[in-house]
Amino acid sequence: MEIDISQKIAEQKKRKRQEALLALALVSPFLIVFLLFTFIPFVMGFVFSFMRYNPYMPEQNEFIGLENYINMFNYKNPISKLFWDSFLTMFVFDAVAVPLLIVIPLCLAYLLNLHPPGYKIFRAIIYLPSIVSITIVGIIFGNMFKGDSSGLVNALLGTEIDWLGGRPWAGDTLRWLVMLIASIWWQTGTNFVIFSGALRDVPKSLYEACEMDGAGRWKRILYVTLPNIRMAVTICLFNTLIGYLNLYAQPYVLNTLENEDIFVSPMMFIQTYLMGGLTYAKQTGYLCASAIVFGLIVMAFSILERKVTAKRRKRTRHTELCAGVDADRALLGYEDETVTEVCGNDD
Repeated sequence: MEIDISQKIAEQKKRKRQEALLALALVSPFLIVFLLFTFIPFVMGFVFSFMRYNPYMPEQNEFIGLENYINMFNYKNPISKLFWDSFLTMFVFDAVAVPLLIVIPLCLAYLLNLHPPGYKIFRAIIYLPSIVSITIVGIIFGNMFKGDSSGLVNALLGTEIDWLGGRPWAGDTLRWLVMLIASIWWQTGTNFVIFSGALRDVPKSLYEACEMDGAGRWKRILYVTLPNIRMAVTICLFNTLIGYLNLYAQPYVLNTLENEDIFVSPMMFIQTYLMGGLTYAKQTGYLCASAIVFGLIVMAFSILERKVTAKRRKRTRHTELCAGVDADRALLGYEDETVTEVCGNDD
């Protein structure tokens, strides 16, 4: 009998080892890619941020401590001024784009969840732009809003409006409007799918109970729909906010040759200088420091978003008293039905 038990234990341990090896084999491609292209570059960038680093002249590399970080917060430094100025345009664009990319997909998902005629076709049409690359989006909208009569919009209006020209805060409003339209067209589908799935999971019995109480459509949306899709809203808001804090592709593809040197987001600043070759090689340590600071700012925004959207449980003096009584009751090893009944009605 003891031999059988020991054999079963050995077989269970062997099976667990095999399962662990299989799981490791399945996740190994991700781990390898993560180590090679995320973790190791992050560690190297963090180390370089404390150095005067030039990859083309390694003999000049030296450790300078926090000098790069100190220079970054020196607004008189021209490069630092470019870096911090790039935040302003990005924040203004995000303040408009992020709410629209939550409200518009939610409204579309709610309307199609009512199953109007042809809703399956509309559902496919809404999601279709999401599978298009940003390069294709740039080609489509770049040709539509070209600044001469060959552009589709100018041809229809009979004008020659320079849609994609101008500089930040000096005649570039139309360019940002084009980027906003392109962003909504391109990325509405992703949030739309998430909201559609969440709306289908809302129990119909809640709508029926709310309707029996005399609530209209808006009250059903406010008190039934939105509370039950809270998690979907949080996920979409988090993904959209983080994505647009890293704004890079839209201003890069929807631009004119004259404005290539304009940085309207921190990612454009970092990418342009890192790809500058010998010209900006000596600024590598400073750029690594700016990337670290930018990452910390994005992290702070993500934590703030999670704190704001987190579900708060109301705690009153009564609930705290009940919690203390429950702890004492558990310690003494008996239940008090009266206390259980009173505390159970706290909600």
